[in-house]
Amino acid sequence: MLKGYAGKFLWVDLSTGELTEETPADDLLIDFIGGYGVAARVLYDRLRPGVDPLGPENILAILTGPLTASSAPTGTRWTVAAKSPLTHTWGDANASGFFGPTLKLAGYDALFFTGVSEQPVYLVIEDGKPELWDASPVWGWDSYQIEDWIKNEFGPKAEGCCIGPAGEKLSLISAIMHRKGRAAGRSGLGAVMGSKRLKAVVVNGNRAVPVADEERAKDLSWKFTKQITGGVGYSDFYRNTGTPGFIETGVKIADSPTRNWAGVGPRDFFPQVEEIGFDAIEGLGKKRKSCWHCPIACWGEVEAQFAGRTVYAHVPEYETAAAFGSNMLNDDLPSIVTANEICNRLGLDTISAGATVAFAIECYDRGLLTDADTDGLALNWGDAESIIVTLQKLALREPGLGELLADGVKVASETIGQGAEQYAIHVGGQELAMHDPRFEPGMGLIYQIDATPGRHTQGCNWSWPEGFEVDAPGFGEKRDEQVGRGKALKPISNLNHVVNASGLCLFGYLSTRVDLLPEFLTTVTGHAYTLDDLLLAGERIATIRQAFNAREGYNPIATPIPKRAYGIPPLAEGPTAGITVNVETMRREYLDEMGWTQDAAIPTRDKLIALGLEDVAKDLW
Repeated sequence: MLKGYAGKFLWVDLSTGELTEETPADDLLIDFIGGYGVAARVLYDRLRPGVDPLGPENILAILTGPLTASSAPTGTRWTVAAKSPLTHTWGDANASGFFGPTLKLAGYDALFFTGVSEQPVYLVIEDGKPELWDASPVWGWDSYQIEDWIKNEFGPKAEGCCIGPAGEKLSLISAIMHRKGRAAGRSGLGAVMGSKRLKAVVVNGNRAVPVADEERAKDLSWKFTKQITGGVGYSDFYRNTGTPGFIETGVKIADSPTRNWAGVGPRDFFPQVEEIGFDAIEGLGKKRKSCWHCPIACWGEVEAQFAGRTVYAHVPEYETAAAFGSNMLNDDLPSIVTANEICNRLGLDTISAGATVAFAIECYDRGLLTDADTDGLALNWGDAESIIVTLQKLALREPGLGELLADGVKVASETIGQGAEQYAIHVGGQELAMHDPRFEPGMGLIYQIDATPGRHTQGCNWSWPEGFEVDAPGFGEKRDEQVGRGKALKPISNLNHVVNASGLCLFGYLSTRVDLLPEFLTTVTGHAYTLDDLLLAGERIATIRQAFNAREGYNPIATPIPKRAYGIPPLAEGPTAGITVNVETMRREYLDEMGWTQDAAIPTRDKLIALGLEDVAKDLW
């Protein structure tokens, strides 16, 4: 039997309250690793095409990977997956903290939720014993209240994930929260959890997870921890500043979107960006924090004063600071901390929420929204107070402006009309992450072609670890030379899928040499993996996710891209002046490499059979 796994899946039928355990086959785990790899195979098998993402037939999955809770440095990650209500495609989201390791130590590799409960419930698992409990008394509570309640009711070692009011109100940009700020944010999966009336999952346990070679695992842990602390790859950046260290740089080099993607960072938001950069954050008295057994400790907590109240929140990550900072021309750091706290407390994806508020500001600026539409609120660029009020309304789906914005830019633009669609920066319904394709054209391809559109981590920000040979320029380099980037995306993204599926954090992956993955997976599971084996597994994961979308009728080639973000027309000044993203050429290269059709990105019959997906080939061909 394969090691490195708890060895059990739990199926929870929320309509009946029935709890059923399954033992996963070794072949499933070897072929799809864990996380959203396993989820994609399972959900492809058990979901019929066309189900309502917010209906009882959708399946919500919460999963770990073989390196979650292992001695692998940064083995902290857990994944949520379902059909996305935001994009109506494959949906997944990834989070860190302590929940994933504790779920595995409580006896389960994965949880699958079906049906809809008649009343709000939460799932409790203590040392392998699962029970559904009535959540009516805590329905309506925010994630901070739920976190405190979990610790008080179930003890300091208990961990949980939950939805806030945004998820309860089925906001399509709502997140699943953990530890008051660790978020499974993308794909709108908080709304899926809310639609099932599942308020929280609480886990506690200290069961041992079998390891094939414990002594070798200890040696590898020491080896790769030394790489992290010794300056390999991006380790110094993550250890010294974390992602906030990129806030100022992103604006200066024009990677960060500015003024809802229409501006030029060095012209429009410099030197104002210094007011929200890493040094300014440090000035708030940052308290450094780490996830489960992590040697990087990339994040922290801060305290700020805004609008007469004291705000305690996670340090704004780069994505959050860009979304509520440069993209709105907002240089008020306390307001950005407050926006982060509101999203974390009420359960929103900060990327999508920030993008939606920026969209609303531009619509107001252009006269597409009037005071009658905004409840009398003047939405102006850089106006910290109106930004916070708008966000609060969105999070609570308040009648009027809140209802208009609660489901993100695509839905809001369709409601507004009048050409508002051109200011809604999204692909397939999901707001783009805060990395500009005009700076790194490969990001434009990733945003369009991945099974979860608009995502930056699926291609690992066009970055890869030391020792991994990729024939491609580095992030933002030689952006006039876009030919070849599509071909290069295949190994970059396929290995990245294995990282996500394994339960390893991307920051650890980019702070060690590439041999961490095959060496640790082999040592933990007992199955011998080479790097080529993992690249093939990553290709299989990418292909089953894409097959899920193809079966749903989603065609990424026919899906419009936001022209502004792709340099159509190009900017006239700044670091990315004159750049138009040649997404057609890059996409053609990538589809050829992957063996997917050029007209609809459908995996070909031959490719599916070569990957051992004969049943999928029969479905699609």
